Amino acid sequence: MIWHPLLMAVLVGDLLGFLFLLAAAKTAFRISIHWAPQSARLQQIRLERAAESAALSAKFALAAFWAATLVLIVAITNVLPALIPGAMCGTGVLQATGGFGGPALFLRLIVFGIFYIWLILEKLNSKRPDSPLAPDNARLLLLVVPFYALAVSATLQAIFHIDAQQPVDCCAIVYDQFRDLSAANRTAGFSNTVWLWIFWMLSALLILCGWQARRTGPTGGFKFTGWLAVAALLWVPTAALVLVNVFSAYYYQVLHHHCPWCLFLPDHRFVGVPLFAALPVVLLEGPVCLISARLAVKYPQLKETAALRARTAASRLLLAAAAFMGMATLPAIWWRLQFGVWIR
Repeated sequence: MIWHPLLMAVLVGDLLGFLFLLAAAKTAFRISIHWAPQSARLQQIRLERAAESAALSAKFALAAFWAATLVLIVAITNVLPALIPGAMCGTGVLQATGGFGGPALFLRLIVFGIFYIWLILEKLNSKRPDSPLAPDNARLLLLVVPFYALAVSATLQAIFHIDAQQPVDCCAIVYDQFRDLSAANRTAGFSNTVWLWIFWMLSALLILCGWQARRTGPTGGFKFTGWLAVAALLWVPTAALVLVNVFSAYYYQVLHHHCPWCLFLPDHRFVGVPLFAALPVVLLEGPVCLISARLAVKYPQLKETAALRARTAASRLLLAAAAFMGMATLPAIWWRLQFGVWIR
């Protein structure tokens, strides 16, 4: 293990967030069992007061977890590569974690996704004095707890497995995955050209559904919010794949260097930060748009606020997707204008 201040900050942030989460989960469990909004009993009044404190505690947990995740990404991308022999980017750092780094980041993404949906529902719920979403929110918050524990456990194992004495070879990981040149141009049996066509078709579907969901609203365009959520879930992994396998070459100016972590380096102006930040926005706002639309139909008292949140989700999704497509494709277009060819 490397006793680096940033890694210590990650551990402290995770532990602090988990303590806040457990405090909120205790009340959430009581809400899921005993919530009775029509009751005037003292137990219900105390439970409503406790619900407000639990929501605040859960927000503190989310803030601590988010801050710890950002610190962890900064450490992986721009700090730890200088401390691990042979590492030039985050790929080498993840190699040094003994296989725990990737699952840790994936679990943290799941935790943040559930937390984010809970936060959206909590904001909608707070708009009404009767708190119609309180039981559902409580169950969703309880769902965070096991995933949070798994994410923290994987992060701890990744940090403790880092060996500053054992050399790694991140470039070997990138290039040794290909048997030959043709394998470098194919993923899951499809060529990069096919994946590009899939990406642009999904992009067109995403923009169309997002625009319709934003224009017609959830009650008039429910089918568009559903299609938007599906398109977002399909578009994000496709966009990440095309970025790493195709568009990154115009930043690296090297063929078949399929490494996402190098995009976070200062040599490439940290372009990976906005590019990969846009993907979770699309991934989360698509389902949020659908959930808000369904809430607007199911709960008439939340119709206006839920409809507004659905349109906001569609707008954010469109902006994030447009920003990603612009940043990913402009270097390729500029290369084509300069040299008259594409990098293949």
